Amino acid sequence: MSGRTETNVRLPWCALEALAAIGARRGTSRDETLRQLLSEHVEFQEDLDPDDRLTHISTVLRHPPPPLLRGEPRPGRPVRLRAERDLLERARAVSLSLPGQYRRSHRDYQARVITDAVMTAIAAVERFTDDALDGLLPLLRHRAARGLWRLTTAQTSTGPERELLVVAEDIRSGLAWQTPANPDGETDAAAERQLLLAAEALEEEVGWHSPARFETTAVLARRLLAGPDAEAGERMLYEQGPAWEERYQDALQAAARPLMLLQNMANDWTGRGGTAVWRAHRRVAVQDSEDWLTSPVHGEDSATYVVSPPGWLLRAPAGWHAHAPAGTGRLAEPYAQWVADGRVRLGAGARHRAAGGRGTGPEAAPRGDLRVHRSRTHRLAPRARGGFLDPHDAGAARRSGVPLRLSDLRAAARGHGPGPRRDLPAHGRDHRGLPRRLPR
Repeated sequence: MSGRTETNVRLPWCALEALAAIGARRGTSRDETLRQLLSEHVEFQEDLDPDDRLTHISTVLRHPPPPLLRGEPRPGRPVRLRAERDLLERARAVSLSLPGQYRRSHRDYQARVITDAVMTAIAAVERFTDDALDGLLPLLRHRAARGLWRLTTAQTSTGPERELLVVAEDIRSGLAWQTPANPDGETDAAAERQLLLAAEALEEEVGWHSPARFETTAVLARRLLAGPDAEAGERMLYEQGPAWEERYQDALQAAARPLMLLQNMANDWTGRGGTAVWRAHRRVAVQDSEDWLTSPVHGEDSATYVVSPPGWLLRAPAGWHAHAPAGTGRLAEPYAQWVADGRVRLGAGARHRAAGGRGTGPEAAPRGDLRVHRSRTHRLAPRARGGFLDPHDAGAARRSGVPLRLSDLRAAARGHGPGPRRDLPAHGRDHRGLPRRLPR
C-alpha cells in the first residue's frame, strides 16, 4: 500500500454493475478488480500503435455529462482507485485525449484520461450499456475517435474557424485565397505557411469544447456507429479517406448555412471559436520565435523578431549565441555536464514542423527545437536532452560554461534584463518610464 496513490473516477451505473460482475467472477474486491483490469488494459494498449489503441465511446461523447449548472447533482457515482503511481501515469499515456483537452482546466475542457482507461478496461471484459450508449459501438480506435471529433468540429465551427480552415484548404488545393490581411489574394509563402500551421494547430491541438459539441458528437455517432453498419462506420472514421473527406467538407459548409446559423443563434460559441483561432496562431508564433531564438547567427537583419500574436518585439542581445547539436539523444561535453549540474534552463522540445507540413518524420528533426523548462529542479527531462542555448559567444561559453538563469528569461519576458527584450508601448510603462510588471 505504501507505493500506491489514490484518485477518483466517476462511472455510470451500468459500468459499476459490470465491474461488480467481473469482481464476482474473479473473487476479488472492487479495488483489486480495478487494479487488475487497469494493469491488463495498459499492457494491451502499450503493445499497439497509438492510432490503434482503444477508447470507449463514452469518452468521445463525454458521458455521463457534467451538470450544466453548479450545484446540480452529478450523474453516476465516484469510485476510489488505489494503484501504483507508475501504473496511473502509464494509463494516462495510452488513453484518449481530444484536441484542446487538458488534465487541469475548465470543466468543459477537462480531459478524463483515467476514466477513459477504466471504462475501456471494463468494456473489454464485460459489455455494458444504458439509454445513452445503447446500440452504439462500445469500443473504437483512437484514430477513429479523432475522426469523429473532427467531423463534430467541422459541423459546429464558428465564423473565425471556418475562415481559417477554408483558406487553408484553398492553399492546399493551389487556389487563390483571400483574408482581411490579404484582400487581393496575392501569393505569400510565409503567410501561407503561417495559415497552414495555424489550421493544423486548430484541428489537432487547441480546439474549443462545450456541451453543444458533445451533443453534436452523439448525433453523428448514432448515424455512423450504430446498427449493422457500425463496423464500416468506424473503419471509415479510422481511414479518413475520400468518404470521410466528403463528409468533413459537407459538415464545414453546412455550418455556414442560414438554417444552421439560426439554430445556433441561441448558443453562439463564436467567442470560444475566435479564441481557439487566436491560440492556434499563438502556438505557431511561439514555435517560430523559438526557431528564431535558436538560430546560430543573429545578423543585423535578424536581430529583432515580432511575435504575433500578440505583437511583441524581441531583440537578441549582443553576443547571443545559440547552439543546437544534432538530435542524437546524447549531448557532448561540456553541455552534458551543464545539464547534470542543473545549470541549463533550456531544453529540446519534441517536435519540429516543416513549412506547411502535417507530420514530423525523421527527416524533419535533425535538430532539437528548444523550449523553456521552468522546473524548480532546473534539470531537463531525459526525453528533452537534445539541445542547448548558450547566452554568450561560442568560444567563451565552451570555456566557462556560465549558465543562463531562469530569472533572466522572466526579466526578458517583462521587457528588461539581459535576455531578449520585448519593447512595450507607452501605456505599458509607469511614470518613471520603466515597464510595468505584467502578470505571468
